[in-house]
Amino acid sequence: MTRSARSCALLALPAILAGCAGEPAASPAAAPAAAPHAGTIADAAGPPASALMVCNDDIRSKVQQALDLPSQPHTSATWADSVYTCTYDLPMGPMTLAVRVLPGGAQAAARLAADQKTATGAEALAGLGERAWGTPVGNAEVLKDNQILVVDTTGLPAVFGASQQKRTDFAYEVASDVLGCWTGGDE
Repeated sequence: MTRSARSCALLALPAILAGCAGEPAASPAAAPAAAPHAGTIADAAGPPASALMVCNDDIRSKVQQALDLPSQPHTSATWADSVYTCTYDLPMGPMTLAVRVLPGGAQAAARLAADQKTATGAEALAGLGERAWGTPVGNAEVLKDNQILVVDTTGLPAVFGASQQKRTDFAYEVASDVLGCWTGGDE
């Protein structure tokens, strides 16, 4: 991502913060029970409200606007093994937003660091959450409290749309939009 794209995303943050109160657009689908991994929370309580935001009308509207789509994209969501996953069915391919919910900030920070070590070409992203990284192929992870936002745009073309949007820049933009909506601490 270029510095100018990051600067534009940061300048847009006040506008992003202004409109993020919508309810989730899709309820998490029932998923087969899976044994939680070490360091995850029990799934019985369901995802926290902040995790549900990745699939709500506000984020769907921001994606619609960013891609100049005629309507909000269709999404499908699941909650399993302490991960809320929202898949966006976009005309140019799928995009997945996931929120990993861990018991505390220390566990989330350790998981983020471990993920970054195994991701090819991962570099720190400035201005997102407490810490963030992205890859040249269109993945981004962002730490906020006890949660990790995972944005996966690898199902999109490297460059797409009338404005020649780069999927790596789009991953950063979507992460910025979601973070602008997240509030509160450990849930």
